Amino acid sequence: MKTKFNGFLTLLLAFVVQISFAQEKTITGTVSDSSGSLPGVSVIIKGSTTGTETDFDGKYSIKAKNGDVLVFRYLGYKVVEKTVGASNVINATLVEDANVLDEIVVVGYGTSTKKAFAGTASVVKQEQLEVKNFSNVSQALTGEVAGVTVINGSGQPGTVGAIRIRGYGSVNGNRAPLYVVDGVPFSGSINSINPSDIASTTILKDATATAIYGSRGANGVVVITTKTGSSSNSYIEVDIKTGVNDQIIPRYDVITSPEEYVGYVWEGIYNRGVITGQPDPVAYANARLFTNNYIDPGYNMWNQTAAQLIDPATSTVRSGATRRYTPLRYTDVAFDTAIRTETNLRMGGGNGDTRYFASFGYLDDNGYSINTGYKRYTTRLNLDTKIKPWLKINSNIGYAYSESIQNGQIAGSENVFEFADKMAPIFPVFLRDNNGDLVPDTNYGGFQYDYGSLSGFRDRPNANGLNPIGSALYDFNGTDRHEFNGNFLAQVTITENLSAELRYGVQYATQKNRDYTNKFYGGGVSTGGDLTINDFSSLTQNIQQIIRYNNSWGAHSFDALIAHESNEFEQQFQSASKGLQISPFLLDLDNFQSSLGLPSGSRSGFTIESYFSQFNYNYDQKYYFTASARTDGSSRFVNDKWGTFGSVGASWVISNEDFMEDNGVFDFLKIKASYGINGDQAGVGFFSGYNTYNGGNLGGSISLAPGAVGNPDLTWETTKQFQVGTEFGIGKFLDGTIDYYNKLTDNLIFNRFVGPSQGISSITVNDGELINAGIEFDFTGHIIDKKDFSLDLSINGEIVNNEIKTMPLDPATGLPQVLTPNGSYAWSEGRSIFDFYMREWAGVDAADGAPMWYQYYDDRNNNGLLDAGEPSSYSSGSWIPADPSISNATGSIVEYQAKVSDANIKKTVTKTYSDASDVYVNKSAIADVRGAFRLAGRIGNFNIGTQFTYSLGGYAYDGQYAELMSDRFGAVGNNFHKDIANRWRQPGDVTDVPRLADGIDQNATSSSTRFITSTDYLALNNVNLGYTIPQEFLQKIDIQSVNLWLSADNLFNMTAREGFLPNTRESGNSGRRFYAPMTTITLGVRVKF
Repeated sequence: MKTKFNGFLTLLLAFVVQISFAQEKTITGTVSDSSGSLPGVSVIIKGSTTGTETDFDGKYSIKAKNGDVLVFRYLGYKVVEKTVGASNVINATLVEDANVLDEIVVVGYGTSTKKAFAGTASVVKQEQLEVKNFSNVSQALTGEVAGVTVINGSGQPGTVGAIRIRGYGSVNGNRAPLYVVDGVPFSGSINSINPSDIASTTILKDATATAIYGSRGANGVVVITTKTGSSSNSYIEVDIKTGVNDQIIPRYDVITSPEEYVGYVWEGIYNRGVITGQPDPVAYANARLFTNNYIDPGYNMWNQTAAQLIDPATSTVRSGATRRYTPLRYTDVAFDTAIRTETNLRMGGGNGDTRYFASFGYLDDNGYSINTGYKRYTTRLNLDTKIKPWLKINSNIGYAYSESIQNGQIAGSENVFEFADKMAPIFPVFLRDNNGDLVPDTNYGGFQYDYGSLSGFRDRPNANGLNPIGSALYDFNGTDRHEFNGNFLAQVTITENLSAELRYGVQYATQKNRDYTNKFYGGGVSTGGDLTINDFSSLTQNIQQIIRYNNSWGAHSFDALIAHESNEFEQQFQSASKGLQISPFLLDLDNFQSSLGLPSGSRSGFTIESYFSQFNYNYDQKYYFTASARTDGSSRFVNDKWGTFGSVGASWVISNEDFMEDNGVFDFLKIKASYGINGDQAGVGFFSGYNTYNGGNLGGSISLAPGAVGNPDLTWETTKQFQVGTEFGIGKFLDGTIDYYNKLTDNLIFNRFVGPSQGISSITVNDGELINAGIEFDFTGHIIDKKDFSLDLSINGEIVNNEIKTMPLDPATGLPQVLTPNGSYAWSEGRSIFDFYMREWAGVDAADGAPMWYQYYDDRNNNGLLDAGEPSSYSSGSWIPADPSISNATGSIVEYQAKVSDANIKKTVTKTYSDASDVYVNKSAIADVRGAFRLAGRIGNFNIGTQFTYSLGGYAYDGQYAELMSDRFGAVGNNFHKDIANRWRQPGDVTDVPRLADGIDQNATSSSTRFITSTDYLALNNVNLGYTIPQEFLQKIDIQSVNLWLSADNLFNMTAREGFLPNTRESGNSGRRFYAPMTTITLGVRVKF
């Protein structure tokens, strides 16, 4: 009996133990690191989505069963796992890990982990952005992420870079990504977000990551999360940076010697005399060199006449020539080293129920170009409060005030950068009288600037009436901007698995631009001084209501959300211009006494209404599935307002499989795939679907004239994106990511020509298809990883293919268009949007130095000669088929070859530019591969890093170089590039540079393949050296840390020629009035108390 009783007790005890192990219990604990407790740490039961976060004191509470594994994750720290046992208290200590693969990433309307996320989300470490010297995060993202191109198109301080993610998303429409700041779509200036306030920046690229944003995610998403407070570590942090801005990257290598330049001028006049049959070309040139039609005698800085100055045998200045004066060059006056200063103060802290973060920032960024700069003041307050155990409130408010000065950058010839490259070195900055003496300035003091004929002495054949130095000093073009962005969030915990969120985001901006021209000199003389004031304001409001649910059982877990979002944007614009200035020191409209036109003003805006949902499933931390759906309605469209978008994605963490245990190669291995549909509405105007009218005053009565003709059937561009990829880690030596994507965009925004019979020339329509497909790669090799010495090499890149799959319809034929020329490019099926289409350069005629091009023709009789009547690119009519039943609506060789099946195309040389043939030259602006690489290391308390960007295989049109390689504006029309020394000079010369001919060869530098230039480049984007003072030196003075660093940006750029910077344009082409990127070198110190 006793034995039976003991057996029964044993069974009962085993049953009780089994029950106790199966029952849930409450586990509590504290999570900390080496400096104290950590708030916001994710605590999840492994194999489920059941989890919580640590509070402001690093404490947590969660229900779990014996045997469950708690997973502790925090950005920048190694993952810690703890098994639930008999104790109800489990504490965890996290250790920092710079190379962690399991970091938390912010994704669409939530967070995930890099290991679990089925899409592609690239997190840019904040320390990589902080070492760069830019006013906003857009420019600092250069080279940081594979497949992300940042185009810093101007060195003007305060400029925002244009970001392109995964190719070129549209032909005519929007290509810019969506910015999301703290969960709210952001439509303000990214300059209002101080980079010092940013905690993390995430780039979302594939459809799984972006489709949740529906109509605004087609071109990728940049997610910015600002910093929050800490309840465990109250601190004050100050950083100060000061340094210099300069132009170290060279401009075009132009002629700087007046003697060299005047020799070229004389030669151009001489060659004109030869070409026009003058009996004595030398005398012809000597008689004209120093005359009003060429170089006015007042600009003759030499003590010699033309015949005495120029040796006709060499077309150069004779030795022994002397000057009356030496003119200053515009480059010497316009550009100089400038000072950059930045200071940021950050404070954080809190208690068990409240966390706060506050910051104040100041930036004074002066440009190297005279009177240019950007000044900004920012402040931010981020407050988290737990009002009740079931209610959390967050308020995140930022404000920025900025002043931008862009003097000397008028959008015409009166621009310091145009003058720096193209003003001949014989023309001085300062005005001189006929004796060569400087002329005093009785209005502003000092000496007068030379405005050519407006200065009262003489005409200047190059940019007469203009002087950008005077404009930069005496005129004004500046913008003051106030910007407020607020984000308010209420989170309600309904049950353990169910929660709700209400978020309100608001962005308000107001700016005033003053554009002033002085009344004493230049263009403002005729108006008595004039002022234009442009006032602009915008208001964006965004409301989100989100319900979240999560649950788990066994190895299964899922979470889901349903939501509604409303976004409303409104902007207002007012402008007024007045002249006849009273005081030269007041820039207010009341100081100007004449009207220069009626004031104008407008109000416009749009709204988007959205409903969306998302579902995420996880089985055993090996298999992940995600799906989303969203429908958006836009006020921009009339008949088809609503679009439906969505995505599905899955990933398999192979390294978590049992058969991969102890495989000896992969520490981590994941494959992933996704497909989704996004849309875009930003490629059309606010009212493109509507007919508009222009109001006017007709004899004292109101008049209404037709304005733009809208298309009520206009709707979204739609992008369908497929992706497959892998992420892996091989031991402690190599981490990598490889993605292949294919993006098909249809319903493209095109302007369709409709013909004059309808009273309009074109209408905006949805038509055509465009493919962007590519491979992205990102590898980081840990070359050395020791306690006091580490060295990493990272390289990323993108191989992208862009192709027009379907051309829009031609209404005349009802068939897809064959060809649409677009500047230096053309669009055709099977071609990219950046395929060059132009005349082919054939070189220089060695007999007379004239330029030549190729003329293609259909050699119908196959005799190798262009015979009369054979189809070709004649100026009188191009590519007319011999068969009258065949039409060639475009008049192009492309359509001719498509329709004339037996065409026998050959080419010959012509000196008549208008007869030369436009053809596809089989070169594209799209590079074969582009990306960046970084070498970063640490030796003891020192750290060093370098970042290079590169591009290989593309081409661009260097139009600025073209303007410097001829005298088509006349012998004294502009300056020359030093390559002009290679010009043709006499019969028999073999060269690719035509003769100088005083404007006779007007088409010598017209668009042709002569100036198509390789866009291959290697740029040193950033170098930084830092030092952290050892902790033992700081403990006695109550300082947590001190960091010192030296950082430099834009140190060199190796390209096909100096001055040609293809990474500053989306197409790579050079452009006029270009403020080249600044080289910035700064010293900085950061102290944390």
